[in-house]
Amino acid sequence: MITINYPRFNSAPLHSILSCALLLGSASLAEADVKLKGVVGAKIIDDDVVIARNTTCVLNGTVIKGNVRVLEGAKLVTYKARIVGNVQAFDANRVDLRESSRVGGDVQGEGTRSIIVRGGTRVGGNVQLKDAAAPSRVNALVVINSIVIGDVQAEKGAGRLDVSNNRIEGNLQFVENKRGPYLIRNNRIDGDLQFFKNRGAGTITGNRVEGNLQSKENTPRPTVSRNTVEGDLEVE
Repeated sequence: MITINYPRFNSAPLHSILSCALLLGSASLAEADVKLKGVVGAKIIDDDVVIARNTTCVLNGTVIKGNVRVLEGAKLVTYKARIVGNVQAFDANRVDLRESSRVGGDVQGEGTRSIIVRGGTRVGGNVQLKDAAAPSRVNALVVINSIVIGDVQAEKGAGRLDVSNNRIEGNLQFVENKRGPYLIRNNRIDGDLQFFKNRGAGTITGNRVEGNLQSKENTPRPTVSRNTVEGDLEVE
């Protein structure tokens, strides 16, 4: 049995990570950044990229050698794209990474409606969403059939969270989310699985967890079944 002071994340708190990263991203917005919208094909862009407010950009086989910032109300969709840096979304509508896209750094959202990672996409850092602004049963954070080298984290948001059929080399953490539903299913997690202080129906099933599986102070209690846990199992 171990004691956890929660909400707690593997390194810095999620709100600190997101706030610092997004603030730095806003401060560094410069004329040199490339502003994209519409459909962009198989080309290489050496600079940081900005998706302007209330626009949509589709990257189809595009290579971005810098970071991508998705601004208020904007949508980013990728098909087999490669982004060397981070994807950062602040008050955005949607980030949807599909068809074996690659992100070398983090995928981070704050106040954003939806972050979706699917279809064999690989994220070299963390996938993090804070203060998701999705209605109930609308996708807020979805990570399906993908590889995440870092953590998958959702904090203080509203909307559906679905993390299924992934390889996650860090931790999976849902903390203080306002309503669900929540589905955590058939993942291989090298770190901990932590489900704390969430409101709304949750199902945690079929996961292989190398660390601890901990569920505390959720209303209602989630359904926890058929998980293989190498560390401690704590379900309250």
